Amino acid sequence: MLYRTTGMQAQASLLQLMNSDTVRLSKSDRKLTAIIQEDPGAVIHQSIALLAAAAEVSEPTVNRFCHKLGCDGYPDFKLRLAQEISSNGQLFVENLSRDDDSSMVIRKIMSSIQGSIKSLANTISPDALDSAAEAIAKCKTVNFFGMGASSSVALDAQHKFFRFGMPVIAQIDFINQRMMCSMLDKEDVAVFISYTGRTDAMIVNAELARECGATTIGITSQGSLLSAQCDVVLNAITAEDTDLFTPMTSRIIHLAVIDMLATSVALKLGERVEKNIKSIKKNLAATRTDRY
Repeated sequence: MLYRTTGMQAQASLLQLMNSDTVRLSKSDRKLTAIIQEDPGAVIHQSIALLAAAAEVSEPTVNRFCHKLGCDGYPDFKLRLAQEISSNGQLFVENLSRDDDSSMVIRKIMSSIQGSIKSLANTISPDALDSAAEAIAKCKTVNFFGMGASSSVALDAQHKFFRFGMPVIAQIDFINQRMMCSMLDKEDVAVFISYTGRTDAMIVNAELARECGATTIGITSQGSLLSAQCDVVLNAITAEDTDLFTPMTSRIIHLAVIDMLATSVALKLGERVEKNIKSIKKNLAATRTDRY
């Protein structure tokens, strides 16, 4: 597998470069090389923080190492490494290979989803969930913001929360998000949904909403740049890596968090929600057909 780079590195793969004399590697670089070569398939699913911790080096050291190999940074390094692995018969999805049949794909995907849901129960804080639900139950409006793969999660949240009889809207366009954030105040809640927490547009809009006085809630990874702009963080992480592709499991755990949040809010609102749900069900009954 060849990849674009410069000078003498132009015709070598990443794994070849790590073993060649072409690149001058420091002691820290050699620590990183040992970990990567031992299990490159695991590394493509790790954050820069996890890899740095495993090698006992700093995150800037990891970035410098990637640049020495001709990559634009750590995400670019993982993508190129994943391409090399893929060319050898492995796929981006962990533990899957080109030789797996459909029944094996079903088992492995379901196992991945089940593992992530189980992990979510340990990473999300009950206190944070309660604080987020309390803020929404008391707010004037609740606004959900998502972009890319998170757009569908924001729209699902809108579908759930409008049944509570509160003003709710999902914004999935950057410009509309920015305009809405500009008009929020201390009686409003803004919920920002991002798996990586690194999408710049989401970060700046969360900062704007907070500056305007709104309560900001992040459904994202704890410690991300987005989480730093949020009053409450619902820590939602999986072992999957969205630098490489857009996996279903990360979306499923976000949808699970929305369900947790909606249920918690419903419990706080009590009879008000029950009345709305009964009314909706009654009116929807007229839309059902009995032809079958």
